[in-house]
Amino acid sequence: MADITNPHDTCFRQLMSQPENARSFFERYLTPDLKDSINLDTLALQSGSAVTEAFQQLHTDILYRVDFHDTNDKAAPQSGYLYTLIEHQSTPDPKMAIRLWQYKAALLLKHVKDDYLPPIHTLVFYHGQPTPYPYTLDLRLCFRNPKEAEYTLQGPPQLIDVQQQPDQVLLTADNAGLFSYFFKHVRDKDVYPALQSLPESVIQSIAEHPAGFYTLKILMQYYQIQANTDSSEGFKAVADKLVSEEQQEMIMNMGEALRQEGMQKGMQKGVQKGRHEEKHAVAANMLKEAFDGTADRMFGRNIRSNCRSTYTR
Repeated sequence: MADITNPHDTCFRQLMSQPENARSFFERYLTPDLKDSINLDTLALQSGSAVTEAFQQLHTDILYRVDFHDTNDKAAPQSGYLYTLIEHQSTPDPKMAIRLWQYKAALLLKHVKDDYLPPIHTLVFYHGQPTPYPYTLDLRLCFRNPKEAEYTLQGPPQLIDVQQQPDQVLLTADNAGLFSYFFKHVRDKDVYPALQSLPESVIQSIAEHPAGFYTLKILMQYYQIQANTDSSEGFKAVADKLVSEEQQEMIMNMGEALRQEGMQKGMQKGVQKGRHEEKHAVAANMLKEAFDGTADRMFGRNIRSNCRSTYTR
């Protein structure tokens, strides 16, 4: 965070960095039910500022870690946060609710590997004008209606798991179904069966529109780069189902490029294999020569030794 030059910042940070002042602040301002669920004896100031870029030069934040517990639950307390922010601007910030949500999301991301996310309670300390504070800090009230707020802030995202969808459900004459099918099968050990199984009626219906053939072309290029195949047969299987000769040629050219690439890879592997075999042969010859030389020396020593032994006798 940028250096704090505002005197409000300096004063508030110095005060709230003292545990006694922080405890007094929270005891005064926390609601009774929240105080009942927090053990203020566990207050621990978090070093440094965890503020995001959106807050720089605008706000000062103080972050304390503290234990939360449920009075109706005997489970062990859970560590969470009390996040206090001072708004020192001469005029209130209409985007404060959004910025607080942004900050809390960034803080939660630091705990994605924990068993549970920590609770965060936020306090905004305001001493400006006008008063009372003119903007809502409840992000839900920033939406037109409660239902929009609920599914935006609380509802889970819609999950589209294409691996759970049968092929026959995906293979209808629409672009989204087609590219969902391709993404489903891109990691197959061999994509040829998936390409061969594409219904001719679906391919022709989609390809008769420029946007549809563009979709098919992009998907075939995707398979050309990413799919597990060096064969052009799958591309031929798709090209054969097209009516337009121009479209057939484009898909076949992709297949031919894939075939040429496979041949180049095969040649490179052959060269590498030849080099490996050559190195192996050289190493084997060196080892044999070394062994033969050692054997000759040993044999020579044995002859000389035997001669000396005979001469001695």
